[in-house]
Amino acid sequence: MESFCPPVWFSPLKPVSENVLALGIETSCDETAAAVVEASEAGCNLIAEELATRPEEHGSLGGIVPELTARQHLELLPHMASRVREKAGKKMLSAVGSTAGPGLAPALLVGLAFGKALAWAGKIPFHAINHLEGHLFSPFVSRGRWPTYPHLALIASGGHTLLVDAVSPQERKIIGSTRDDAAGEAFDKLARMVGLGYPGGPLVEREAVKGEVGRYPLPRPMKGAEGCDFSFSGLKNAARLLLEKQPELSRSDVFRSHFCAEVQAAIGECLADRCRQALEMTGRKMLTLSGGVSANRTVYRMLEESARRKGASLLSAAGGWNTDNAAMIAAVAARRALDQTPADWDVDADPRWSVALTP
Repeated sequence: MESFCPPVWFSPLKPVSENVLALGIETSCDETAAAVVEASEAGCNLIAEELATRPEEHGSLGGIVPELTARQHLELLPHMASRVREKAGKKMLSAVGSTAGPGLAPALLVGLAFGKALAWAGKIPFHAINHLEGHLFSPFVSRGRWPTYPHLALIASGGHTLLVDAVSPQERKIIGSTRDDAAGEAFDKLARMVGLGYPGGPLVEREAVKGEVGRYPLPRPMKGAEGCDFSFSGLKNAARLLLEKQPELSRSDVFRSHFCAEVQAAIGECLADRCRQALEMTGRKMLTLSGGVSANRTVYRMLEESARRKGASLLSAAGGWNTDNAAMIAAVAARRALDQTPADWDVDADPRWSVALTP
């Protein structure tokens, strides 16, 4: 099969105007999202966004079903992209970006194909965006500014838990990652053990407010260990054994609240300890936080204290930018447009695409 050879206008290297308008598509997992941002060298602003997810469907099936998410994306994307485009007014788009990985392959393929078709029809460049790079951008672009370097980044979500040393726009090193479950995945699985729904993180946080840490002690895996890796499978196994001995913890009363408070504290302490280790190792003075777990206020306070003890500041993604969203994908695409980066027409979906980058 012949390789794709786009016309000249697909990779323009002509001067960039003062402002660019970029449309982003996010379909790495169960969220279907589209957004438009306007950007210049001074910063980036969200113009319009649409986000849809169906947690009740996935919850009833015990978790994310890739084929179901792909059908959801196929159903929703055309209407959502059209609505954000209308909200953006009559300004011409400068670029389209879609998440190409990491994520669920069927879901990624839908968003990638849709984004390429949209860019082709509009005769504008297309950019394949790493979902995790979007998370790295989100603490900054959610406040209207571009990332500053160097900094240490923690991405903690349902699918990922990793520490990234962001040295420069051209250099990123993964210095810590989970050896098993992600932090958000641990929240989801432990919530399911005590009869809570999906996603588990917000539900555990709500229950934990009424509980007390220490009533049902659970381990803090990897805390104090060398390096910056995470592990949450030991916590999950210890919780399972505890519930087998004390099934009353799954009842909807104070017992479950105590259990959730302990779970939240254990996950938060593990994250804070690994970040403290990474800050000491790298000497960075800024820690950024993104991903769905960053929305947990107790975890945020633990990380803020951990950064403070090492003389560093904490910058977390604001508002809806902390979970999976298309605004962060659009922001990275806008940065590509400003930098006149060549288009990515030949890039395919990569479910295991690493965020590491070498100069």
